[in-house]
Amino acid sequence: MKQTLKFGALIVATSILAACGSDNDGNVVITPLPTPEQDARFEVSVTNLTNAQPLSPVAIMLHNAGFHSFIDGETSSTALELLAEGGDNSEVLSEARAAAEYIASGSTDGPVPPRSISSAVSLSVPSDQLNNLHLSVISMLVHTNDAFTGANAANISGMAIGDSRTMNGPTWDSGTEANTETRSTMPGPDFGGEGFNAERDDLVDLVRFHQSVVTNESSEFGLATSDLQDRHRFLNPTARIVVTRVQ
Repeated sequence: MKQTLKFGALIVATSILAACGSDNDGNVVITPLPTPEQDARFEVSVTNLTNAQPLSPVAIMLHNAGFHSFIDGETSSTALELLAEGGDNSEVLSEARAAAEYIASGSTDGPVPPRSISSAVSLSVPSDQLNNLHLSVISMLVHTNDAFTGANAANISGMAIGDSRTMNGPTWDSGTEANTETRSTMPGPDFGGEGFNAERDDLVDLVRFHQSVVTNESSEFGLATSDLQDRHRFLNPTARIVVTRVQ
């Protein structure tokens, strides 16, 4: 027991001496050990700008340039299809975590109701990753067949502590499900229909800008089979994203 204590004391003494030196007169000079750099911390919140489109739990991802959860004009991944049709963001987040460019990710606690702001999601970033930092945010408009909104690899490099950036989230069609707007094909509190379906029946199987829902309101231009009402329509943007560096 005494030998163990002596050995421990020797390690402590050696560590202390490693931070010491002496001046020309032989006086001991203590040099402070360098303070390790703290990780940066960011908070991200999302505002739902629609009248009657709940946003599914929001996937929030920080990464380097080169990663995209989707590309406009290309076919959706299965992970994106799961989110855009059923609001499940787990595979989108898993896909991000598996990417070489991944830094950090999180999700809102739950859906974001219309005309409301989500709680802030806090994410930590190593200080050496701040010069190539990008933000992706994805959420489904749940009273649709396969519409989603968010930010696609937005560059937020170089933010100082206290800086805040606001960006608008347009709406995309994932191209995985026909926009029939029927009750049985749309999830969400107003309808409770089917979410994800592996069959892809959209005539254009590509991610593209969403033109909003048609609804059945107009006898001339409406979709007769649609169960959506005028209040379910949306204009772009449908989300507002605020990212703040708090540390």
